Amino acid sequence: TVTQRMNRRKVLISSVITSGLLFQSNNDMNIKEANAFIDLPSRLHNRYFLVRHGESTLDVRNQILSNPSYKYDTTFGLTAKGVQQIHEAARIIIEEYDGSPSWLYTSNFQRSFQSALCMREDLGLLFSEVRTEFSGLLDPRKMGALDFEDQSNWNDVWENDIKDPLSTPPPVKDSLQPSASVESVRDIYRRTLEAFTRLEATYFGSDIVLVSHQDTLSCFCAALYGTELGRHHIDYPFELGQVRCVDLSAAPAENSRINPIDLQGEYAVGDRSRYL
Repeated sequence: TVTQRMNRRKVLISSVITSGLLFQSNNDMNIKEANAFIDLPSRLHNRYFLVRHGESTLDVRNQILSNPSYKYDTTFGLTAKGVQQIHEAARIIIEEYDGSPSWLYTSNFQRSFQSALCMREDLGLLFSEVRTEFSGLLDPRKMGALDFEDQSNWNDVWENDIKDPLSTPPPVKDSLQPSASVESVRDIYRRTLEAFTRLEATYFGSDIVLVSHQDTLSCFCAALYGTELGRHHIDYPFELGQVRCVDLSAAPAENSRINPIDLQGEYAVGDRSRYL
C-alpha cells in the first residue's frame, strides 16, 4: 500500500508539472500587451459644460477641504452668494451657449451637490436626469495635510505642478496609506480618461453639465485640449460658479493637426480622412 501511495503521488506530481508546462506554453503563444488606459480622443460626441461649485462656507473661511470623510457634512454647503453664482451659471449655459443639457453630473461633496440641485431647477432637468458621481471621478483634488489649511497654500502646490506633473501636496503622515491622501495632476489626468471614456460611450449628441471643483476641472480642460498639465491653473482657471464650455464635436478645419477620428475609431458624419 505504501508503494501504491508513492506511485499515485508520482503520477499526480508528473501530471501537475505537465499541465503547468502546457498552460505556460499556451500562455506564451497568446500573450497580448495590456493597455490600462486609452488616449483621449481629439473629437467628442457631446458638448460639455464644466461648472465650478458656488461659494461655500469653506471659501468664506478661506479653507481647503478634500477629505471624503466630510463630503456629506452640510456644514460645508453653499452660502447665499454661492446660490446666486450658480443661478448665473445656469443662465450663461442657456442664454450665452444656447445650451439644452440632458444630463447633469456632480461630485457628492456638499458644495458641489448643492450647486447641482440649484442648477437642476434652472435648467429644467428632472431629478432622474441628475447623476451623483460616487466613484470619485469628480471629487476635489486630494490635498492631504493641507486640508483645513489656508487656501493660499494652493500657490505652492501649483508651482510644483509646473515643475513636475507628478508632484503632490504634502501627504497626511498619520494616514495608514499617506500616498492615498494626495493627488498629482497626472492622477487627475487618469480620472479624465475614465470619466470621458464612460461619458462618450454612454451618450451621443448631448449637452452634459459636470459640476465639480477647481483643480479637477482645470485638469480636465488641459487633458481634453492637449495642453501642459502643469499649467492647468494658468490656462484654465475656474472662479467660483464659473462655466467653461468644452465643445470638440465639430469637424476639424482644413490643415488642422487634430485627428477627425472619434473615440469609436470612426469618422463622424461629414468628415473625411485628411491623410489618405
